[in-house]
Amino acid sequence: MGLLSTHEAVVWWEYHHGKPTSDIFSEYEKPKDIPEYIFDILVREIDSKINDPKKAKKEKENVRRMQFTSAAYVSRVLSRAKSKIEDTLKQHANSHRLDTENVDGEKGVLTGFDYQANTNVYIVFTLGLGVIIWYEHTNYGGKLCDGTPFESQKSSDGKQCPKLEECRETLNTILKEYNLTLNPKEEEMYMTQQSIRIFGKLGAKQLPRYQRETQEGE
Repeated sequence: MGLLSTHEAVVWWEYHHGKPTSDIFSEYEKPKDIPEYIFDILVREIDSKINDPKKAKKEKENVRRMQFTSAAYVSRVLSRAKSKIEDTLKQHANSHRLDTENVDGEKGVLTGFDYQANTNVYIVFTLGLGVIIWYEHTNYGGKLCDGTPFESQKSSDGKQCPKLEECRETLNTILKEYNLTLNPKEEEMYMTQQSIRIFGKLGAKQLPRYQRETQEGE
Protein backbone atom coordinates (compact mmCIF):
# COMPACT_ATOMS: atom_id res chain seq x y z
CA MET A 1 0.00 0.00 0.00
CA GLY A 2 3.05 2.23 -0.15
CA LEU A 3 3.03 4.98 2.46
CA LEU A 4 0.17 3.65 4.58
CA SER A 5 -0.40 0.27 6.20
CA THR A 6 -3.52 -1.65 5.19
CA HIS A 7 -5.31 -0.60 8.40
CA GLU A 8 -4.37 3.04 7.82
CA ALA A 9 -5.54 2.90 4.21
CA VAL A 10 -8.94 1.46 5.14
CA VAL A 11 -9.52 3.99 7.92
CA TRP A 12 -8.38 6.84 5.64
CA TRP A 13 -10.77 5.73 2.90
CA GLU A 14 -13.74 5.35 5.22
CA TYR A 15 -13.01 8.66 6.96
CA HIS A 16 -12.97 10.52 3.67
CA HIS A 17 -16.23 8.86 2.70
CA GLY A 18 -18.03 10.54 5.56
CA LYS A 19 -17.58 8.21 8.52
CA PRO A 20 -16.26 9.39 11.91
CA THR A 21 -13.94 6.99 13.73
CA SER A 22 -16.74 5.69 15.98
CA ASP A 23 -18.77 4.63 12.95
CA ILE A 24 -15.74 3.04 11.32
CA PHE A 25 -15.19 0.92 14.42
CA SER A 26 -18.88 -0.06 14.51
CA GLU A 27 -18.68 -1.31 10.94
CA TYR A 28 -15.47 -3.26 11.54
CA GLU A 29 -16.16 -4.47 15.07
CA LYS A 30 -16.77 -7.82 13.44
CA PRO A 31 -14.71 -9.00 10.44
CA LYS A 32 -15.82 -7.20 7.29
CA ASP A 33 -14.70 -7.03 3.67
CA ILE A 34 -12.52 -4.00 3.04
CA PRO A 35 -13.56 -1.49 0.33
CA GLU A 36 -13.22 -2.95 -3.16
CA TYR A 37 -11.10 -0.01 -4.30
CA ILE A 38 -8.45 -0.75 -1.66
CA PHE A 39 -8.67 -4.51 -2.20
CA ASP A 40 -7.99 -4.02 -5.93
CA ILE A 41 -4.85 -2.00 -5.11
CA LEU A 42 -3.66 -4.71 -2.72
CA VAL A 43 -4.34 -7.42 -5.30
CA ARG A 44 -2.17 -5.63 -7.85
CA GLU A 45 0.61 -5.29 -5.29
CA ILE A 46 0.39 -8.97 -4.33
CA ASP A 47 0.43 -10.10 -7.97
CA SER A 48 3.52 -7.98 -8.63
CA LYS A 49 5.42 -9.43 -5.66
CA ILE A 50 4.30 -13.07 -5.44
CA ASN A 51 4.74 -15.36 -8.43
CA ASP A 52 3.35 -18.52 -6.82
CA PRO A 53 -0.45 -18.56 -7.54
CA LYS A 54 -1.27 -20.50 -4.35
CA LYS A 55 0.70 -18.14 -2.12
CA ALA A 56 -0.79 -15.13 -3.89
CA LYS A 57 -4.31 -16.47 -3.41
CA LYS A 58 -3.71 -17.07 0.29
CA GLU A 59 -2.32 -13.56 0.74
CA LYS A 60 -5.37 -12.09 -0.98
CA GLU A 61 -7.64 -14.05 1.35
CA ASN A 62 -5.71 -12.68 4.33
CA VAL A 63 -6.27 -9.04 3.31
CA ARG A 64 -9.87 -9.45 2.10
CA ARG A 65 -11.43 -8.94 5.53
CA MET A 66 -10.54 -6.66 8.43
CA GLN A 67 -11.52 -6.17 12.07
CA PHE A 68 -10.77 -3.34 14.51
CA THR A 69 -10.55 -3.77 18.28
CA SER A 70 -11.86 -0.39 19.49
CA ALA A 71 -12.83 3.13 18.47
CA ALA A 72 -9.70 4.38 20.24
CA TYR A 73 -7.57 2.13 18.04
CA VAL A 74 -9.26 3.49 14.91
CA SER A 75 -8.54 7.05 16.10
CA ARG A 76 -4.87 6.20 16.62
CA VAL A 77 -4.68 4.63 13.16
CA LEU A 78 -6.19 7.74 11.58
CA SER A 79 -3.78 9.97 13.51
CA ARG A 80 -0.80 7.93 12.26
CA ALA A 81 -2.05 8.14 8.69
CA LYS A 82 -2.50 11.92 8.86
CA SER A 83 0.98 12.36 10.33
CA LYS A 84 2.61 10.20 7.63
CA ILE A 85 0.74 12.01 4.87
CA GLU A 86 1.57 15.48 6.16
CA ASP A 87 5.25 14.58 6.46
CA THR A 88 5.46 13.23 2.92
CA LEU A 89 3.60 16.25 1.49
CA LYS A 90 6.15 18.56 3.15
CA GLN A 91 9.05 16.45 1.87
CA HIS A 92 7.79 16.69 -1.70
CA ALA A 93 7.26 20.44 -1.37
CA ASN A 94 10.83 20.84 -0.13
CA SER A 95 12.28 18.68 -2.88
CA HIS A 96 10.46 20.81 -5.49
CA ARG A 97 11.58 24.01 -3.74
CA LEU A 98 8.05 25.29 -3.30
CA ASP A 99 6.92 28.11 -1.07
CA THR A 100 4.36 26.27 1.07
CA GLU A 101 1.19 28.26 1.65
CA ASN A 102 -0.87 25.62 3.44
CA VAL A 103 -0.52 21.98 4.38
CA ASP A 104 -3.38 19.87 5.69
CA GLY A 105 -2.51 16.28 6.51
CA GLU A 106 -6.11 15.57 7.46
CA LYS A 107 -7.28 16.46 3.95
CA GLY A 108 -4.21 15.06 2.24
CA VAL A 109 -3.34 18.25 0.38
CA LEU A 110 -0.57 20.86 0.35
CA THR A 111 -0.83 24.12 -1.59
CA GLY A 112 2.27 26.03 -2.57
CA PHE A 113 3.80 28.31 -5.13
CA ASP A 114 6.68 27.72 -7.51
CA TYR A 115 8.37 31.06 -8.14
CA GLN A 116 10.51 29.68 -10.95
CA ALA A 117 7.45 28.42 -12.84
CA ASN A 118 5.35 31.32 -11.52
CA THR A 119 2.37 29.12 -10.75
CA ASN A 120 0.37 27.53 -7.94
CA VAL A 121 1.18 23.92 -7.12
CA TYR A 122 -1.01 21.32 -5.43
CA ILE A 123 0.43 18.20 -3.82
CA VAL A 124 -2.15 15.54 -3.01
CA PHE A 125 -1.83 12.11 -1.44
CA THR A 126 -3.70 9.25 -3.08
CA LEU A 127 -3.83 5.55 -2.36
CA GLY A 128 -3.98 4.54 -6.01
CA LEU A 129 -1.40 6.83 -7.61
CA GLY A 130 0.74 7.80 -4.64
CA VAL A 131 1.64 11.48 -4.22
CA ILE A 132 0.37 13.68 -7.05
CA ILE A 133 2.08 16.97 -7.88
CA TRP A 134 -0.11 19.21 -10.02
CA TYR A 135 1.16 22.50 -11.42
CA GLU A 136 -1.70 24.87 -12.18
CA HIS A 137 -1.65 25.63 -15.91
CA THR A 138 -3.85 27.06 -18.64
CA ASN A 139 -2.55 24.88 -21.49
CA TYR A 140 0.03 22.25 -22.38
CA GLY A 141 2.33 23.11 -25.26
CA GLY A 142 -0.17 25.68 -26.46
CA LYS A 143 -3.05 23.19 -26.49
CA LEU A 144 -6.24 22.81 -24.50
CA CYS A 145 -7.37 19.29 -23.57
CA ASP A 146 -9.13 18.52 -26.85
CA GLY A 147 -6.33 19.99 -28.97
CA THR A 148 -7.90 23.41 -29.44
CA PRO A 149 -5.10 26.00 -29.63
CA PHE A 150 -4.89 28.08 -26.47
CA GLU A 151 -4.26 31.18 -28.57
CA SER A 152 -7.18 31.77 -30.93
CA GLN A 153 -4.97 32.97 -33.78
CA LYS A 154 -3.06 29.66 -33.88
CA SER A 155 -4.24 26.77 -36.06
CA SER A 156 -5.00 23.29 -34.76
CA ASP A 157 -2.99 20.22 -35.75
CA GLY A 158 -6.02 18.02 -35.06
CA LYS A 159 -4.38 16.19 -32.18
CA GLN A 160 -5.58 16.28 -28.58
CA CYS A 161 -3.27 17.15 -25.70
CA PRO A 162 -0.78 14.28 -25.21
CA LYS A 163 -1.37 14.43 -21.45
CA LEU A 164 -5.18 14.13 -21.70
CA GLU A 165 -5.55 10.55 -20.45
CA GLU A 166 -2.95 11.00 -17.69
CA CYS A 167 -4.64 14.15 -16.40
CA ARG A 168 -8.09 12.56 -16.53
CA GLU A 169 -6.90 9.57 -14.52
CA THR A 170 -5.26 11.86 -11.97
CA LEU A 171 -8.32 14.03 -11.41
CA ASN A 172 -10.70 11.05 -11.40
CA THR A 173 -8.57 9.38 -8.72
CA ILE A 174 -8.75 12.45 -6.49
CA LEU A 175 -12.51 12.74 -7.01
CA LYS A 176 -13.07 9.07 -6.16
CA GLU A 177 -10.74 8.77 -3.19
CA TYR A 178 -11.86 12.01 -1.55
CA ASN A 179 -15.54 11.51 -2.39
CA LEU A 180 -15.83 14.78 -4.29
CA THR A 181 -18.40 15.60 -6.98
CA LEU A 182 -18.60 18.04 -9.86
CA ASN A 183 -21.72 19.84 -10.96
CA PRO A 184 -22.79 19.61 -14.63
CA LYS A 185 -21.12 22.93 -15.51
CA GLU A 186 -17.84 21.84 -13.92
CA GLU A 187 -17.95 18.50 -15.75
CA GLU A 188 -17.97 20.37 -19.07
CA MET A 189 -14.88 22.43 -18.21
CA TYR A 190 -11.45 21.81 -19.62
CA MET A 191 -9.37 19.96 -17.04
CA THR A 192 -7.09 22.98 -16.67
CA GLN A 193 -10.11 24.81 -15.19
CA GLN A 194 -11.74 21.77 -13.63
CA SER A 195 -8.63 20.98 -11.62
CA ILE A 196 -8.80 24.35 -9.83
CA ARG A 197 -12.39 23.57 -8.79
CA ILE A 198 -11.39 20.10 -7.59
CA PHE A 199 -8.50 21.30 -5.43
CA GLY A 200 -10.73 24.04 -4.07
CA LYS A 201 -13.39 21.49 -3.12
CA LEU A 202 -10.77 19.35 -1.40
CA GLY A 203 -9.46 22.29 0.59
CA ALA A 204 -12.98 23.29 1.66
CA LYS A 205 -14.17 19.76 2.37
CA GLN A 206 -16.05 19.22 5.63
CA LEU A 207 -14.63 16.23 7.48
CA PRO A 208 -16.63 13.81 9.65
CA ARG A 209 -15.31 15.14 12.96
CA TYR A 210 -17.17 18.39 12.32
CA GLN A 211 -20.49 16.69 11.69
CA ARG A 212 -22.97 16.81 14.57
CA GLU A 213 -24.48 13.43 15.29
CA THR A 214 -28.25 13.35 14.89
CA GLN A 215 -30.01 12.70 18.15
CA GLU A 216 -32.84 10.20 18.42
CA GLY A 217 -36.13 11.83 17.57
CA GLU A 218 -34.66 14.59 15.40
